[in-house]
Amino acid sequence: NIITVINNAATALKLTLKDVKIDVSDTGTEDYFKAGKAALSVQGSGDVEIELDGKNELKSGFSKAGLEKTSAGTLTLKDDNQKAGSLTATGGNWAAGIGGGYLGNGKNITIKGGTVNAAGGDNGGAGIGGGDYGSGEDITITGGTVNAAGGLDGAGIGGGWKGSGKNITITGGTVNAAGGNGGSGIGGGDYGSGEDITITGG
Repeated sequence: NIITVINNAATALKLTLKDVKIDVSDTGTEDYFKAGKAALSVQGSGDVEIELDGKNELKSGFSKAGLEKTSAGTLTLKDDNQKAGSLTATGGNWAAGIGGGYLGNGKNITIKGGTVNAAGGDNGGAGIGGGDYGSGEDITITGGTVNAAGGLDGAGIGGGWKGSGKNITITGGTVNAAGGNGGSGIGGGDYGSGEDITITGG
């Protein structure tokens, strides 16, 4: 089973993940570049807010982000209920943990609370941000605990391989960000640039 969230409304769509475990990491294949499935995808033009309750795990297939965001609106992860909410999102090969799949950008992502562990797939995905060749932009962390690890050549938070990391702001919380080989902890992936990165708290 997978989850697809589509919001084209002017108001934010709010949902709760509670002890959800989805593993579709065996879908897709690098042979003939057949895309796998995204465990959870967020689509549409509107904002989406996800409350994290309990332990949640998302593992996606080849070329898909663990929590894949193709929407134009803002994706917000939070733990307002204070129920030790956590999310572990692992991208497939070439994809981000949270953000873009292969060739996809990861933009307009906000983390306000909870424990968020995001790992990019092999070969170029950021932990949080862009997939291979994708940028990570307008990423904001105001609280919670965030552990972000890029795949090979990807940033921890920011761009995938050859992708830029722009407008990344951290004002609170605890953030551990590690890039893959050649990738920044926070900023661009290997061969990518990092711009407008601001850390004022945490």
